[in-house]
Amino acid sequence: MPYVETRKACQSRICYKSHSHPTFSIGAIDAGQSHFSSSFAQDQLIQAGSVVVIPAHVQHSCNPLPDQAWSYQMMHLDAAWLATLIEELHQDIALENGRQAIHFPQLKPTIVHDVIVYDTFTALNRLLFNEQISVLEKEQYLVKILAEMLIPNFHWEKIHSSHYFQKHLPDLLECLEDNIENLSLQVISEKMNMSRYALIRLFKHYFGLTPHAYQLNYKVNQARQRLREKCDLAQLAYELDFTDQSHFHRVFKQHTGITPKQYYKKS
Repeated sequence: MPYVETRKACQSRICYKSHSHPTFSIGAIDAGQSHFSSSFAQDQLIQAGSVVVIPAHVQHSCNPLPDQAWSYQMMHLDAAWLATLIEELHQDIALENGRQAIHFPQLKPTIVHDVIVYDTFTALNRLLFNEQISVLEKEQYLVKILAEMLIPNFHWEKIHSSHYFQKHLPDLLECLEDNIENLSLQVISEKMNMSRYALIRLFKHYFGLTPHAYQLNYKVNQARQRLREKCDLAQLAYELDFTDQSHFHRVFKQHTGITPKQYYKKS
């Protein structure tokens, strides 16, 4: 089931850098408390029973309170796969296609405080982790639960961009298609004919991340995909232009909570 990735963390104290995923993500808090932060939503304190819904490309961080541990589940769904399912359900959710959808957040993240939604998501995860159940049965259950319980209970609110920044969108999209992970701040500002400060504001407005943070986040998401394809770690660090394997290891763990080697083994 390459369109779904799910994992659990128990009594974790690991903190994450602000990041985003190209996937649609659902998280559930099993124990403890965490601080949820995003440029596209109000900061919130979440706790056991909370379900966090994070649409694709939405910048966020979710970290335990100081000197405390928490347990949680996290599911990542391929955005195109989910969009197709939503279309099949004839849901009135405007997910845009085309170039903008590839890069930009469209929907705000939400927190759901509903014990039935939490229990349903937890039961879904238990089934997906069960090695005694066939892939066909897992797929059917995933579609059924998403269609009947999860999607209808999520709050779909669009992110609206300011008119001031909108005029720069075509140029920014063109730059993002041009080897973004290796472009410097100076190069991008020259390409877009704007100051470096204005460019930083533009990235923060659309992504919630600075250009450098966006580039590192992009590399980590590329690495996740390549590691699922069993790419050699040393080769991957070189191809993604990290200084060395140690640098790759450190950045990857800051964004995902585990090392590239651990991710490779569990994929």
